[in-house]
This record gives sequence, structure tokens and C-alpha cells, in this order.
Amino acid sequence: MRFSDWQLNRLRDALGAYHDYGRGIDGEYFNWKDVSEAISLSTDVDIPSERLRQFVEGVRTPDGGRRYLTMQDDRIEAIVKFATDKEFGLISEAELQEHAPSWHAAMRLLEYLDQAFDTTRILPPATLEGTYRNAWYEPSKGTLQDFVVREITLQRASDAGLIQLAMMEDSYDLLDGPQFEEWTPKQREEARNSRIVYGGWGILTPEDNLLLFLKNERNGRNCYFLTVATDLSHASQSPVHGLALLRHDYPIESDDGEPLKPEKIPEIAAAVAAKVELFERVA
Repeated sequence: MRFSDWQLNRLRDALGAYHDYGRGIDGEYFNWKDVSEAISLSTDVDIPSERLRQFVEGVRTPDGGRRYLTMQDDRIEAIVKFATDKEFGLISEAELQEHAPSWHAAMRLLEYLDQAFDTTRILPPATLEGTYRNAWYEPSKGTLQDFVVREITLQRASDAGLIQLAMMEDSYDLLDGPQFEEWTPKQREEARNSRIVYGGWGILTPEDNLLLFLKNERNGRNCYFLTVATDLSHASQSPVHGLALLRHDYPIESDDGEPLKPEKIPEIAAAVAAKVELFERVA
């Protein structure tokens, strides 16, 4: 039996959880040899521990990504038998057969946030559809360097408020805003020295908060945005022209390592303010 990519990924998650959280009778966590032996004892099929690890964790590629290895059919069948064995309880046969699409988590989050009793503030998602741009540069020694342009495209949303989106982050050297605006798309492409592409989804909450979840397609790193201000209008229901978004990845850390105290709040607020970016509609 052949298995699709999402089924193989679900099996990888199950084996990864067994490896990371399972313990032997001595209380020690399992290593990949332990997992390999457990599969062999349960199915009479031997899978080398390193091959099993590479199937679950993948191998690094030169560009910083990750490539997942496949296995022979008999070994995949053994993994399925082991993972669905009720003795281990790693995954049910129903979970292995029911495909949860990539936006399944977003729909669950929308269901949780739903306020059916109060719909007065819900902004029609169509007013957000479009492309928004944010650009900035950092002056260094009298020259303009690292001019960065981010464009977020919010695609047509579902009635529930689920939005598919993409973001491109382009970097240029020795460039400023007026030059960028004057250039043609071809000139910009020729001058660009790097591009990072992000993909993901967003949701519009009942409070009109736009929450964006993005993943760097190059290395899989996560990036989050949430609205702190917009120019939306419920009265006119006209398209949104500007979004002030808070970009977030890791929490702000205290350099001195001391416990957080009230006097730290101005420093934290300043660090948060530095992560607020204004995106303006361009299409």
C-alpha cells in the first residue's frame, strides 16, 4: 500500500513523539535504537536505527533545508503496524486515514474564538484582500544600506475569516525609498540581492484582530504578525489601506538576567515599539 506525503508525515510525528517522550522500565528516554528494536519486536521487521532516524528527522541539505528519506514498502507497513498498535497508542487508524489539511489548525482556532452572540464588530474579510508593502533602511556611516522591502499578500478570505497569505522579503544595497518607487519591476529585480519567501495563513478574529502565521520556505522558521492598528471603517466597509503590524518571533530578553520588575516596562515597551511595522496597500 502506498502512502501519501501527509500520511508519512503523520507517521513521522507519531514515531518522533514515541522517541522524545517514551521511557523504558529504567525511566530513561528512548534513543533511536530503542525505537528500532520496539518496531522489530512488534512486527518482526528490522529497520536500522540510523535509517529510522533519517526517515523521521530528515537530513540537512546544503541550503539549510531538510530532506526526508523514504523507505521500502515492507518497512513502511511495519511502521504503520507498530504506530497503530493499541498497546502503544501512538496513532489510530482513523487518524491515519483522515486527511487534515494544512489550514485545519486555523479553522479550529476560528471555531474557538467564535462569538456567535456578538457579531457587531466583525469586519467583512473582503476589505482586507490585497497586497501591502513595508520598506525601510538603516543608515550606516553616511550611506544607505540594507534597504528591505516586505510585501504581504492577503488572498480572498473565507466567510469565517480564514485568509491564505504570502510574504516576500527583498533586500537591496545602496538604495532608498524614492529610488525604489521610481524603478520598474525589471530594474528592481536586477538590483535585488536576496529574496526570502514566506507562506502561511491568517485569521480575522471577532474583535477584528488580524493574526498572521508565516513560515520561511527556505529554513522553516516561524514568523508572526498581529495588528496593533488599522484604518478600517465599519461604517463605509471600504478597503483597508494601512495595517500597523507587530512582527514577533522570539520574546524580548533581559540583558542583565535579573527577574523582570515594573521599572523594566519602559525598556520592554520601546523594544516592542521597534517591532511595529506600517504596511500600506499597493494593490
